[in-house]
Amino acid sequence: MSIRIFLLLFLHFSLFSPISSNPSLFSDELEYDADESTHLGSLFTHFLPDSQSQLILDLDLFKHFFDYSGAYQEAIFEGDVDFVKYAIQVFDRLKDYDVSAGCLADMFHLGWTAVEYATHVKEHRNCTDCKCTPLFLQKKNDRSWIFNVLDSMGKVPAGILGGNNLWVGSFPTCRKISVKKNQQGQRWIGKYCLAHLDAYYRDNPLKWAVATGSAPDAHCFTNDSMDSTEKESDQKCFDLLSLLNFGLCVPSTCTEYDVKKMVKFAYGLVEAAVGRDLVCDVHVECRSGERERRLAESPLSQCARYLLSFISIMLIFGTSYDYLIIQKQVKTLPEKEKKEYREKQHSFLKFILAFSIYTNGQQILKTDHGGKTDQIDCLHGMRFLSMAWIILGHTYYYIGTSLTMDNLVPSLVSFPQMFYTQVIVQAPLAVDSFFYLSGLLSSYMMFKKLWKNKELPTLKNPLLWLMIYVRRYLRITPTYVFIMLLDVTVFSYFTDGPFWRPIEKTGCRIAWWTNLIYMNNFLLQDEECCMGWTWYLANDFQLQVFSPLILIPLSISPIWGFAIAGGIMGASSIMQVILMIIHDYPPAPLLTAKLQIVEKLDSYWKDVYVRPYVRCQPFIIGILVGYLLIHFTRNQKSSLRYKMNKKHLLIGWTISTILGLYSVFGLYNFSRTGDISTWYSLMYGAFGRPAYALAIAWVSFVCATGNASYVNNFLGWKFFTPLSRITFDAYLIHPILLQIYNFSRPQPFHLTTFFQMMRHTFEAVIVSYFAALCISLGVEVPTSIFEARTMRSLNSLLRPKRKRENEQEGGIELVDKSKLEENLEMKAKNEQNEEDIQFIEESEPLNGTNKN
Repeated sequence: MSIRIFLLLFLHFSLFSPISSNPSLFSDELEYDADESTHLGSLFTHFLPDSQSQLILDLDLFKHFFDYSGAYQEAIFEGDVDFVKYAIQVFDRLKDYDVSAGCLADMFHLGWTAVEYATHVKEHRNCTDCKCTPLFLQKKNDRSWIFNVLDSMGKVPAGILGGNNLWVGSFPTCRKISVKKNQQGQRWIGKYCLAHLDAYYRDNPLKWAVATGSAPDAHCFTNDSMDSTEKESDQKCFDLLSLLNFGLCVPSTCTEYDVKKMVKFAYGLVEAAVGRDLVCDVHVECRSGERERRLAESPLSQCARYLLSFISIMLIFGTSYDYLIIQKQVKTLPEKEKKEYREKQHSFLKFILAFSIYTNGQQILKTDHGGKTDQIDCLHGMRFLSMAWIILGHTYYYIGTSLTMDNLVPSLVSFPQMFYTQVIVQAPLAVDSFFYLSGLLSSYMMFKKLWKNKELPTLKNPLLWLMIYVRRYLRITPTYVFIMLLDVTVFSYFTDGPFWRPIEKTGCRIAWWTNLIYMNNFLLQDEECCMGWTWYLANDFQLQVFSPLILIPLSISPIWGFAIAGGIMGASSIMQVILMIIHDYPPAPLLTAKLQIVEKLDSYWKDVYVRPYVRCQPFIIGILVGYLLIHFTRNQKSSLRYKMNKKHLLIGWTISTILGLYSVFGLYNFSRTGDISTWYSLMYGAFGRPAYALAIAWVSFVCATGNASYVNNFLGWKFFTPLSRITFDAYLIHPILLQIYNFSRPQPFHLTTFFQMMRHTFEAVIVSYFAALCISLGVEVPTSIFEARTMRSLNSLLRPKRKRENEQEGGIELVDKSKLEENLEMKAKNEQNEEDIQFIEESEPLNGTNKN
């Protein structure tokens, strides 16, 4: 613990208790007589009767306690040597608390430096010769660093009556302290630590923040009326929100264990003074500022640095070779021969060219689709806008869960009570947009090839589905692994600050393999969650695996297909209703004025939010809409135009609007009051998510079929097309960027308005998509090129033996006209087979096609 806390402890007890002849400041038993207890109790509870929450009650205790800290600093300034010297005796007791010798020595050095400063101030008063003044000023200046230590300590901030428990002090001031402490050249270096003091569950600040009426005062608290279960529950630690977060500036020789011991010593004195247990547990996080050394000591981090260096070098060489050599060569060639020229390059040169920013950038930024009329352009806008909505929700979510807000409790209570903030608190619905898009694209591409092109093998062929799953896995996993590697290595040492901590606390050491097999929404949920936001990828992959249960019946009989799809969606709704009844879950992961979801979020997450059997409804609706798009336009070879009359359009838009508003704003009263009837809760739980999926299903259907030109012109705006292609990378990287921003704050964040969230979201979208572009150019596109070549090579091995022999003989046997026709036919079939395998690229819900 810092000198300030111990010295103010001394000051407090010296003011209210007689000076003992005992050389130690405190007696061994830390006993207080009746008069002292009464006096101290009245001091700490002077302002408590007017407090409205338990958090304020307990913070008031610390506030009045720390209010006396200024007296010690004033004593140093005024040269009260006896007073300052007496305070050093506090450290005598620390010897019994297993504090390391080096830490104690530096703490004593800080205390004696304060005594020396006060001594020089006192001696300077008696100086009658002006010649002595410079000497005393020099001595004072050499020791003035002690005020930087005191100044960097946590102080009582503004907003304490609003529950501000972030008394963080000044992180940079502490870290700048580095002074020579002896003739050997050893230095006293400041280390910033943040102590988190957790309260007992009975003092749960969230419980009192949302309670009606006045909360009971601490000195009126009694457990006599509670049953044994309630008493046992009240003795548990409430670790969702710390009672107090206090910044400390300690010597670099102190370990987190030392600081924790000293903090326990300090708050033990407070509890003894008021006669009540306040702190259940304490956690200390120290920032040593040795990021480079820690990064160098991690082998995995070194691998990440080498990989980043390799990618950077390849991007430079690939772009230079492509732009300076290849592009000059292909300028004179016809358009059809340009690709062939690149394919004729040596394998090593093809490897380098895969990293060309020039060519890959053109593919990403390309906005035309070659004149094709069967493209669903509106999906680009839906994809980007849905991701922007997710970033909006995550901006608010990660600000709250980072615990860096100085008005956290009031904001949690008041923010969901405003009507327009439902757009933020209902942002989890945006994830259903991607489930819908995933089902839609998978179904659309499948039936497009099955019915329109009539060249796809039967859907009952297991090999076809195996190739689809392998292709999907190879498409998304390399980028996924790359970002995971950065998340647990480089990003863990990215910056520093009073709130800084690694995004993945355990570095995904336990659960990383569950992510790679896309089962992280089921396995190790109670032990570790690695990149928690990637639960969507696991769900989507699992839903794709089971999609043949609907796609195959649809291809055989639409009636059976729709019946099976409806049965699965009905079973999903029933499953969610049952879970809500058993566990008393809310109808949605919605923040309300009573904060019900806060304490149930962990269990709700594992039981409902990340389970595919609950999240499958939008995916199934997407499959059905994809089928209907092909069904109504199956007689048109390359067009999706389907004319609808105005009456049906009016009815459809009306129902779609009602369903959309119901899904987003249907729980506003619940959000505002925290109260909801059972029947309405169950009804929304069963139909809220499907209602949203049906709303966007109608929009996509009428846009794709040419019945909503104005909406389609906006959603199909060419500006959205490149952004849509890199949405997958933005999805993976944006939570990391948001958490880095929150954890690296030098001071707490103060939430004010909805428009503040919009501004931060706008900034987050820009930064996230810029980072996504870099990742796409450096990792996703090159790996997709390698994967496509690997699949083509695998496909060539599966060709008939006769075909391979003809190619090896350079076409000598093709002189025969019949053989020539046969070879051309086989070539066409092989090219079609390659397209069949590659069509999964176009069905990615989070990103568009990146073909080179």
